[in-house]
Amino acid sequence: MLGYYEWTGEKGSKTPHWIHSDELLAAAGLTWTTEVTGERRRVFVVVTREARDASGEIHARMPAFLTRDLWDAWLDPQPLTVDGDNAASKQNRLQLRDELEASSSTIATTMRTHVVDRKVNNVRTVNPSDPSLIAAV
Repeated sequence: MLGYYEWTGEKGSKTPHWIHSDELLAAAGLTWTTEVTGERRRVFVVVTREARDASGEIHARMPAFLTRDLWDAWLDPQPLTVDGDNAASKQNRLQLRDELEASSSTIATTMRTHVVDRKVNNVRTVNPSDPSLIAAV
């Protein structure tokens, strides 16, 4: 992803901020399949963490970001597979967590933020490809 929006202020007069880096950002996520009212569905969440640097100026949390060297490890489902109390499985999960913390902290130092137009919140009239949506105002 190129960046993400966070909002500040009181309800009814919130200000949108574009938080971004010069590099492509890869947010860590988790996915699983669940059954909802008899139908199998794929569920996805973005892993978040305490905000740092520019993100911390705007909000208390931010996505956990992956440096390129962690992409393959994060996309491999094996380290997160729970094998009961298997010590090796636990160690893999702890190592991946620590790597994610370090990776996300590194990327946080590259993040910048600026205020953007409130039109980013109007999905009915905004073209999502419009570059003015991320332009500073």
